This record gives sequence, C-alpha cells and structure tokens, in this order.
Amino acid sequence: MMVVCTVLSNSSCDTQKLRDLDNPKYMLTQANADMSLMFTNIIIDYGRGYIGQHPIVYHSAIVKYIATYSNLILMAASNTYSQSINDNPWGAYRTSISRSVALEDYLVKLDDPKMAVNLAWVRIIKSALFMRMTDFYGDVPYTEAGKLAISNFELNKPKYDTQKSIYEDILKTLKDEAAVLKSASADALSFRWTRADLAYSGNVDRWMKFANSLMLRAAMRISDVDAGLARQYAELAIANGVITANGDNYIMRTGNSTNPDERNDYSRFLAGEGGGDPERYIKLGADFVNHLKDMNDPRRNIIFGGRLNTDVSNITASDMTGHWRVESRWNWDLDEATGAPHGVQSNPEPSIQAWHWKYTSPNPFLFINTRPIEHVTASEMLLLISEAAMKGWATPGWTAETAYEAGVKANMSQLKGYSGLLAHQTFSDDDVTAYLTAHPLGTGADAKTRLAEEMWVTMYLNPAEGFFNVLRQGLGIKPNPTGGTMPRRFAYTDNERSNNLDNLNEAISRRGWTADIRREDEVLQRNWWDAATKIVP
Repeated sequence: MMVVCTVLSNSSCDTQKLRDLDNPKYMLTQANADMSLMFTNIIIDYGRGYIGQHPIVYHSAIVKYIATYSNLILMAASNTYSQSINDNPWGAYRTSISRSVALEDYLVKLDDPKMAVNLAWVRIIKSALFMRMTDFYGDVPYTEAGKLAISNFELNKPKYDTQKSIYEDILKTLKDEAAVLKSASADALSFRWTRADLAYSGNVDRWMKFANSLMLRAAMRISDVDAGLARQYAELAIANGVITANGDNYIMRTGNSTNPDERNDYSRFLAGEGGGDPERYIKLGADFVNHLKDMNDPRRNIIFGGRLNTDVSNITASDMTGHWRVESRWNWDLDEATGAPHGVQSNPEPSIQAWHWKYTSPNPFLFINTRPIEHVTASEMLLLISEAAMKGWATPGWTAETAYEAGVKANMSQLKGYSGLLAHQTFSDDDVTAYLTAHPLGTGADAKTRLAEEMWVTMYLNPAEGFFNVLRQGLGIKPNPTGGTMPRRFAYTDNERSNNLDNLNEAISRRGWTADIRREDEVLQRNWWDAATKIVP
C-alpha cells in the first residue's frame, strides 16, 4: 500500500478505500461464486481430455487405424514406451478429477435438496473421469484422490484402490445417481445448471441415458472377470434406457474459432495445425483399409481419404497444408485405396512423393474442425446390448441380431450425418442393407468376432475406447512385422515414484510385480478386467 501511495505521490491517496478492499464481502468465495462455472469446466475437461495428437499417434496406431514410417508414431509402430504420452492422462488428477471432487464436496456440505440434480450430474461425470483413469492405469488413487485442498493438504499421498473396487463403486454410483435424476423434485429440476451444461443443456432424460450408458460400458468391461456383477448392472442399465439414438450421443461440441482449443483436436492435429507435419506422414493403416475393402463396407466412402495425384510433387509441410482439403488434388478411387504398412521405420517407397501417391490418407473432410468429439454413442451401446443378449442376459426389446443390426446402422448414420463431407462421400440405405445381408451376426465364437470387428470400426473416431475394446473383446490384431508386443496399459508415472512411492509400491506389490519393474515391461501387464481367457457367449 505504501508503494501505491509513493507512486501516486503527486495526487491524493485514500488509503482507507484501499483497506476497504480487504473486506470479506469483496472476496470470491464458494458462497458468492457461481459454482456452476466449475461444472462447465469439468465438462470441458472430460470432453477434451486425452484427445487429439496422443490417442491418434498412439492408440490409433496400436489398433491399426493408421500407420506411418515417421517418428510421429514410432513408439506405437514399434510397441515401445513413450513417457510423454504415457503420463498425459494422469494429469486429470490435477484438473478435472480435483475439480469434480471439490465440487461434489461443496454440494454435499451445502446439503440443499434443490441441488440434487446438479450433484447427480457431478457424480456421473466424476465416474466417467475415474473410469478413464483406471482403464489406462489399473489400480489408481480413488477414495482419497483429488482431496488435497478439501483435506487441508493431509491427503497429499493418496492410497491406491484396486481396479475391482473402483469399478464396483462406479457402477453403484451410476445406478444411484440415475435414480436420483429419475425421481428429481420440481425444485431440484428448476435449480439445475441448464446454462452451464455444455453436454445436454439441462436435459435430465438424456443425462439418465448417459449414466445408464456408462453403466453398461462398465458392466461389459468387467464381464470376463465378474460375470455376475456385470450381468446385474448390464440388465439394469438396458432396462432403464441407454443411448440408442444418435441424437442422444454424448459429444463435445467444437467450433471453427481462432482459438485452437475450441476446434476438434483430432482434426486440428491431422491438418498439421499443431506442428509435427502429420499431414505429410500419417496414412490409414493397411489392416484397417484391407478389412473395410474385404467387407465391402460402405463406410469406406467416408473413412477413406484420397491418394495424392501423381502430378502433385511439391510436398513440403506448407505445401501439404495447402493440399489437405483441396478435392481436386486427390485420387478418390475406393478400389485403388491402399493402406500403409504397419511397423515400418523408414519410407518403403522411393520418395515422400511416392508415399503420397500410393497410400490413402485419413479423410480430411471427415476430420474438420467443427466435427463434434464423440465419447459415448448409440452404436457402441447397441453393440454392447447385442453382446449382452448373446450371453443370455435380459435385453428387453432387443435380440442379439436386432441390436447388432441397429448398432451398425447407427454408426453408418452417424458418419453420414457429419457436415463438410464431399458430395460423393455417402452411401445409400440399400448399401447398408446389402452389408448386413452379407455379414449377419451369426452365433457363438463367430458372432463374438463379428461384434469385435464392428466395435473396432465403430470406435475409429474414439481411438482410446477402441483400444480398450480391442483388449476386452480379444480382437486378433496382427503383430507388427518389426516385432514387439502390443501394450495393454499405461505405466505409473515418474511423478508418483517421486511423491507417492510407498503407496505406489504397495499397489505394485499387490499386483505381484517387483518394485523395480521397467516401464517397458509394465505396459505389457494386464489390468484386472483384461482377462487372459475371454468368456465366449
């Protein structure tokens, strides 16, 4: 304050007014802040968490959606450990998880029945955040996680919970909060945070479907290790209503703003807007392209990009940015589409020009900045319902075959519905019918393979979930020709080894690993739900 007065010595300085600013009534507190803004922040964190470059160059490459010879995806192409990608999802403990835990704590202590809907929403999105975390890392901090501030900094070294106990609590939470929404009072509905809800704009019915859909996803994920619990919650979720129409999909909306954080991060990365020249190097993978071609899948029309015309030879980074969305510079012939080989670490063609002339790129008109980011979709849920029906579980209104067909149709409709596609990038209802006629669900092990293949294609735009489903469903991903074993999880972070070593070592010991396990070996271990022996319906 003396400094202020000195600087302003040539004019009057009312120090009392400056002291008045210390009055508590001017301080921002939970009592006078709009706490719904924190909810908005959490939705953004979940919607934009672990998307863009990292899942494209890692999980998309591991499950063979894409391929390249450049060092952009060397760690995935050669099945090696990358610390920057490995540690990225753990950052949610400092952001979205801490915020969701703090907001839940605030609402619980507020103890206001009018906040019941808002509290349910927070708990549902917190469950989604923790499910993503445990799916990446296995046993992780859960009951004590994110509570540093609200515990007066006592819980600065949170214990690790088992993945089994985490899943049990997530399932119970989703069941309980969906019930809260279903029975919400008029007061609770009138005080819900509609404007802050970037997901569903306050639509409680759609939030219930989202909760039930997360419940079904979680139930099916543990179905190989706890079939009884999985069946209980899967049947409950299906009976209460999951997402079965694309209009209810849980998405993160995007925009073509000058602010890159508002754009679709997958599209932004593939267009080279974030650096690294991915548009010069990343192509669709041979395994993925060959599968779609062998199946005569209509989705080729939308998933496949083009091969650069042979009269285009200027291929610097700036050139490729200019070519990326110019229709006339690409050969769009589906029959000639060729996926790039997997696992190569040098250009298999004589030049970078020949690389572009031969191999098919991701479709730049599918990956536009305004395409929403998909998190939970009707096609995923319908394929899970089909799988539940194959197990003999109760699926009212659905058989395995009808849910399978509806899931395929939902994914095809989702792809066709995106804006920005070229005129030829579409297909007819007859094409869809012909595909389903040629590829019925079948029965037994053949049906399980058919479902796993469809889930693989369905998750193309959500590669992390594609990875989790490949693991759970046992899809036979071919090994890379350069060798190496496909990773099955992320390794614990170096930060935990520095700051929470005792609890980390307890978790590692519980898994039967040695404390000095190499990260490269840790990523090859199975998480609890990733059973070595899959239960065939």
